[in-house]
Amino acid sequence: MYRDAAVKGMFYPSDPDEIKRFVESYKVNNDANEAAKMVILPHAGYVFSGATAVKTLSEIRLPENIILMGPNHTGIGKNVAVYPSGKWETPFGDVAINDELSARFIEQGFESDKTAHAREHSLEVQMPLLKYFREDVNVVPITFKMIDYEACKYAARVIFETIKDRDDILLLISSDFNHFENLDVTNDKDSAAISKIMEMEPEGLLEVVIKKDISMCGVIPAVVGMLVVKKLGFSNVRLVEHTTSAEASGDTSKVVGYAGIIIS
Repeated sequence: MYRDAAVKGMFYPSDPDEIKRFVESYKVNNDANEAAKMVILPHAGYVFSGATAVKTLSEIRLPENIILMGPNHTGIGKNVAVYPSGKWETPFGDVAINDELSARFIEQGFESDKTAHAREHSLEVQMPLLKYFREDVNVVPITFKMIDYEACKYAARVIFETIKDRDDILLLISSDFNHFENLDVTNDKDSAAISKIMEMEPEGLLEVVIKKDISMCGVIPAVVGMLVVKKLGFSNVRLVEHTTSAEASGDTSKVVGYAGIIIS
């Protein structure tokens, strides 16, 4: 299977040299050595959130194998959809799917579904950055619709049982935070969500997102990822940066929040 890039030239440049210049202008650590187990990155257009994603990735040592989890914005496909095999197009060259890991997830109850990924941008925008930071990277792309906490725990058990004996895998959660409210409201809502992540409270994160009506699109993959890394024994959480679209657009009336977070 081959997944053509759906949003290049829109969410990110189609010219690899332009992406390279962008990344190199925001990298903060050329000798990154932190062995992270999970990161949260934003997925808006690079002009809005790309700097935060680059700063966060440049702080860690990127392993070869990435479980890339994000929200399903399109509503197409299964609740938990794994892209099963093949390659994804990026301006830097194709990124290979880790067929072995994908197959193990599917065997344990996740569904093979390429249609959920066909137009979804939340995972695609991460691919050029991953390919830039590690040429031989391979991924397991998984999208999530809004599922309940019990389903999150089941998904986390599947991932945990698959990767518990491996130290060469990173969970990458693709999520923006609050959407299209004014700057003060978004900062308040984002702070509430981020505090639950910093405290490593996955159920608390889901509860506060629902209670405060926080439009954090990737809350489900974030909850699943936190459950996995807690079971693996990782609890050191670091906020690299929180920002909003207002910094790029100047519009404080309707903003989107972004955060880069590392768990190691």
